[in-house]
Amino acid sequence: MRKVLIFGGTRYFGRRLALRLADAGDDVTIVTRGEHTPPVAKGLTFFKGDRTSSSTMQDLGTKNWDVIYDNICYSPYQAKLAVDAFEGRVGKYILTSTMSVYDKGGANLTEKSYNPFPGKYDLEREHDYGEGKRQAESYFFQRATFPVVAVRFPVVLGNDDYTERLVFHVKRALTGEPVVAQNVNARMGYISSYEAASFLEWCGRADITGPINAASEGVLTIKELMAKIDAAAGTHSTFADSGEPHSPLAPEDDFYMDTSEAKRAGYRFMRVEDWLDRLILEEIRNHREGRLPL
Repeated sequence: MRKVLIFGGTRYFGRRLALRLADAGDDVTIVTRGEHTPPVAKGLTFFKGDRTSSSTMQDLGTKNWDVIYDNICYSPYQAKLAVDAFEGRVGKYILTSTMSVYDKGGANLTEKSYNPFPGKYDLEREHDYGEGKRQAESYFFQRATFPVVAVRFPVVLGNDDYTERLVFHVKRALTGEPVVAQNVNARMGYISSYEAASFLEWCGRADITGPINAASEGVLTIKELMAKIDAAAGTHSTFADSGEPHSPLAPEDDFYMDTSEAKRAGYRFMRVEDWLDRLILEEIRNHREGRLPL
């Protein structure tokens, strides 16, 4: 039985991860501030605390952990709290990172497109999301003596997505409002919340370290995404190149990653069509049954 610690395990793919690990027989502790209802399962326990608190991290660092999953580290200072607390106390540390570390975007981005090992970090300044994740990676890889994996996810979609990015587009189709996108032909990468949890679990068992990209097979333009919604809903979406709100799934240029490293290590990704079409139908059905207000 492995002892596993999860920061960010009460909702979205972190919640799915916690349940998967508990079901597999791991002894899982979720750190929570109590703001969200935690999952309940045999093998799950909870520690009341705050990821950004040095005292919380020091308390957790008095125990030994086989694997730590950190879904809510957003800055190099938060990375420092973890390194200080868990040196000599953890077998592997898995940081949930993001495709946004590739700040200039691009097609078929490889892990080498951003190298965190010589990267700079500033513990005093505030950083935006992408820069915060870049510098958090840099701090971990430069300062931690324990093994670290940084999982770079693209946009994660699922029926548990509290940001409602897919719901936003379903609503635009159903109400006939145009989707604002400067480039309807720019391609974007995705992964489902189910597979995000699956991949994180795999990272905890696989013999890998360093940055690693994770994404479903296949990419979609916003035009192709809306065509899928239209086909399922019987609607006809339109587009505008200016105005508000802008689509959260329409980059100005191609933005997707190469996942060859994960495949070489033995992971096989689902195709985006294998889960996205079902998810779209579910969100449309939620609206038609009154669970998705416009």
